[in-house]
Amino acid sequence: MTLHKDKYLPHQWDFLTTNTKHPEKKISALVGGYGCGKTWVFTRKCLFNLIMKKNDEGLSNGWVIYPTYDLANELFVEPMKNLLEENGIHYTYNVQNHRFITPYGNMKIYQLQKSENIVGSSLSWIGFDEFDVGNYRQTDLAYKKALGRMRGSEDCEIFIVTSPEGFHKTYEVMVEDYNDSKYLVHGKTTDNPYLPKGYIKLLEDNYDKTMLKAYRDGQFVNISALSAYYSFDRSKNVQDCEYDRTQPIHLGLDFNVSPFVGVLSHIYHDKPQIRVFDTITLEHQGSGDLLTQRMCDTIKAKHPQAKCIIYPDASSMQRATNAAHSDLDIIKMNGFEVKLRKTNPLVIDRLNSVNAQLEGNMIISPKCKVLIQDLEKVTNKRGSRVELDKSNHNLTHATDALGYMVHWNFPITRPTLGAIER
Repeated sequence: MTLHKDKYLPHQWDFLTTNTKHPEKKISALVGGYGCGKTWVFTRKCLFNLIMKKNDEGLSNGWVIYPTYDLANELFVEPMKNLLEENGIHYTYNVQNHRFITPYGNMKIYQLQKSENIVGSSLSWIGFDEFDVGNYRQTDLAYKKALGRMRGSEDCEIFIVTSPEGFHKTYEVMVEDYNDSKYLVHGKTTDNPYLPKGYIKLLEDNYDKTMLKAYRDGQFVNISALSAYYSFDRSKNVQDCEYDRTQPIHLGLDFNVSPFVGVLSHIYHDKPQIRVFDTITLEHQGSGDLLTQRMCDTIKAKHPQAKCIIYPDASSMQRATNAAHSDLDIIKMNGFEVKLRKTNPLVIDRLNSVNAQLEGNMIISPKCKVLIQDLEKVTNKRGSRVELDKSNHNLTHATDALGYMVHWNFPITRPTLGAIER
């Protein structure tokens, strides 16, 4: 694999060649804003290490770790296939085991959400992408496992790319616990001339100054004091709004056993605007209580003629309220349309989507007291934007339900710009 410096942005080149230029730097990180080209250079660093870092048998053995397999499939698997083909490297990809097998060695993909399942022997290199969107327990366990397996070659390397999510694990590793074996690179969105026109303005229109320091400028910022839903303003967002019989109901559901919360809204795409006009909260009533059926009955009793589109918690696919049917089965048997992904969106993506809509596109009826309470009281875990404080069991359920619906219709996620993300 031939490296051409002119094909890389300065921060990408600095990160890509860290261990080559500075062999003593065994741990490196690129912390950058959205669209600065983190994942683009990450795939190339994985390929470079696959070719260059060999064990005693002359082969490379590396791990690639993503928050989820879904994210790995989206950001890594297909781009890596293309990259291998472009460089004339024969490979096979075992879908079941999430493993690339090549003449140079192997790359196995793991997910942070199941850090306890990360197992292996001696490794030549390990790469983490979007490291800080995992919760602290997951990232800490995965990082410690990585350290313990850096014994497969003389030039082993751990490398991290991530957007900064507060003073999370990357900050701890690269700043608080800094030593001469580590190398930190920052990348700005504004450093990337290959982005679509208007992309940076899109970020600036959707994030406040604090979030822009993180998501545009790639800097660690203190966000522990922020409310999770920092864009919520009671004087702006709480306004009278009623059920509109001419519009379908968009209903987010959070499948907590008690309380079980539904958030009912209308979406006006021509404005655009979300109008949350009601919430339904059900408490568990003991053995034999079919909460999901009771929720369906309540909706149909309140709005018998309405078309209802439901955005449930992904756990509805497995959670069973009786021996015969899952919650999802019950919803479908009641005739409701369902919008559901296999896994829930990452917490940070859901928070960003809701905060963006609260900036000017969402109004909430004052009778939605449980939702308003959530928006005012739900906070992040200390020092994190990727975990919510759930120590108060009465909080987070209404905003979780709202978030599933908002993220489906108005997602604000880490961009995937393909070849132009440099």
